[in-house]
Amino acid sequence: MAGDPNDIIEAEAPRGPRRWVGIAVLAALVAVPVISLLAGRDPGVTPPSPASSPSPDSGLASPQLVPGSVASTSAAWQATNVLHPKPRRKGGREILDVVFPDGSKAEVDYPADLGLAELGVRPAMGGWLEGYFSLFRQLTVPSGGSAEVAQDRPMIRRLTAGVTLWQPMSEAEGQVLLFDFAPWYVTLRDVKNGMTYEQRLMWAENLRGRTTGDGYLVLKATSQVRLAAPGQTFRGELVGSQLWFGGDGRPLLVIAPAPHCDTASTAVSAIDPSQGFSAETCRGDVYVAASGEREVVERMMADVRIRLKS
Repeated sequence: MAGDPNDIIEAEAPRGPRRWVGIAVLAALVAVPVISLLAGRDPGVTPPSPASSPSPDSGLASPQLVPGSVASTSAAWQATNVLHPKPRRKGGREILDVVFPDGSKAEVDYPADLGLAELGVRPAMGGWLEGYFSLFRQLTVPSGGSAEVAQDRPMIRRLTAGVTLWQPMSEAEGQVLLFDFAPWYVTLRDVKNGMTYEQRLMWAENLRGRTTGDGYLVLKATSQVRLAAPGQTFRGELVGSQLWFGGDGRPLLVIAPAPHCDTASTAVSAIDPSQGFSAETCRGDVYVAASGEREVVERMMADVRIRLKS
């Protein structure tokens, strides 16, 4: 049901007499009022669009129409969800002091003409719910911000003050949780028939984000959410703390702390080997991968230096 456009609230399997209630509800799905009540909406109430306010009786929190808000108009969404850090210059090279989403820090040193700062940087990180490791999900930052998620469609519902639920971003996926960690927007893109309503609430209530003084996003989790450790893999994919430079049709560079880094058994989802030229390497305990034009990728592999800070 996670991919159902009506967003019927999912729940864990009922026990005892309550099972008959569930059967009765399923039998009455054609009744619009029942569907509306299950979804937490009054009959006939359409979920609020990004540019509109919900009905006072809809049961949804009233959005604040301010720039950066999920409920703002598309005109207020012009700022992209990408950080362009200010580098230091040293000869013909530039140096960036970066912060990974787990809070760890590094110094990235590269030839100035590679322009990593101009490419912009976004964080990425994986995690799962305690007791549900098979429900592992990746947390990513869409470069187009909330507008990229909304795609001019109405929001389904507000889960908490800073987390909203949206329609799938592609036919192959489930619905999307959008976290507002101003000024960053973070997405958790579910699979079809994925998490229940209660599991979504666990994510919404237990994931926290803060922005450092120089603009990087740091994520923390409490209670039932567990974020992946540096270098941790899931089904052969590196899912720990990462930074993505560029992408979206431009060269992409991915760097990630990875103790005991080993490219033979590690890959990152952001790098698609079928799309142009790609390469990967280890710089000590840092995994480095890139894709794009062959000449640019080879220079990134050869000339980008990364030093983790304690």
